Amino acid sequence: MVSLAGIYLLRMLGMYMVLPVLSLHAAELAGATPLMTGLALGGYGLAQAALQIPFGVWSDRFGRRRVISIGLLVFAGGSVIAATSGNVVWLVVGRIMQGAGGVSAAVVALLADATRPGFRARAMAIMGASVGVAFAIGMISGPSLAARYGVPFLFWLTAGLSVLAALWVVTGVPRPERHVHDASVEWTPGHLTEVLRNPGMLRVDLGAFFLHSHVTAMFVAGPQLLGRHIPLEDHGTVYLVLVPIGLVVMGLTAFFADRRGLLKQAVLGGVGCVGVSALFMVGGSSQLMPVAAAMGFTILAVATAEPAAPSIVTHLANDNARGTAAGLYHMCQFTGSFFGGLVGGYMIDRPEELGVLLFLGTVIWFALASGLPSLGPEGQPRD
Repeated sequence: MVSLAGIYLLRMLGMYMVLPVLSLHAAELAGATPLMTGLALGGYGLAQAALQIPFGVWSDRFGRRRVISIGLLVFAGGSVIAATSGNVVWLVVGRIMQGAGGVSAAVVALLADATRPGFRARAMAIMGASVGVAFAIGMISGPSLAARYGVPFLFWLTAGLSVLAALWVVTGVPRPERHVHDASVEWTPGHLTEVLRNPGMLRVDLGAFFLHSHVTAMFVAGPQLLGRHIPLEDHGTVYLVLVPIGLVVMGLTAFFADRRGLLKQAVLGGVGCVGVSALFMVGGSSQLMPVAAAMGFTILAVATAEPAAPSIVTHLANDNARGTAAGLYHMCQFTGSFFGGLVGGYMIDRPEELGVLLFLGTVIWFALASGLPSLGPEGQPRD
């Protein structure tokens, strides 16, 4: 369990180091256009959406550890291409290849193989905590490292961490005594109709699309706007203030929302944060503090909605369709990242208009989230 959390941390650390500086780097490469800059961020999500489920299926057939190791090496290869890219096209190719190494489904399946059902929620929480640690370290240290050594260095570091994680899979992750066929973590096409007919899950899935569209669009435009006011090496100071607040909120949300029956309220809180973020973009994109506030409320949106939404999915889905429900949810997430990258890039020079568009998306998300079922403690439906 701890070994898998460490692998996740190594893989995600490099990604989060690159996230706050990638749009700035892409804009400086030969052939850069606003749309290609957005694709450099969003292309990763497109590949993830397309290949995450196949990786889970391949892990069933060829073995978890083998597929995870191959995926990590593909991710490392994409990082090398991105590090050596002299133009924006090759950067996009590298990012898509990074996304093609998506091993989340296989890691979750291996975690299910290695843990008893009663301990699985705890194991998932530990893995989520590792992602939070990677997010905090990466967002804070990435801008400073990029200013000192350059963004290609971050991609090389990402490649090295991915190779290290692949070696860890082979040498440090215990092989489960038996392969567990667990429908709760596997994509089952036969259950797709059942999931699509559940209006609550569709509302959560579409909400994930809007949330990650907003987040990716903000991380296309936000660093560019921050760069108008402060040098790159000072961007980390902004995240040093924002990220710890977000992590505290995420921890409180993850701990209390499910236990107190506040999952729907947590998602609505995320909707509110996205709306405030969009309004700051509309009214203050030319000033430092409103831009920083827009980024901060984007982080808070993730902190409040992201722990609650997947939990709603797992509560609403039947046991035999839980893998299908989770797979569709993650596909909507990554599709949203791709769409947000394109929109953010296309409108990168028109941040006020981007803010208006994001606010309209918030209105739609609010309408969806308002219709979510109210769940009591531990996911029990309220009367």
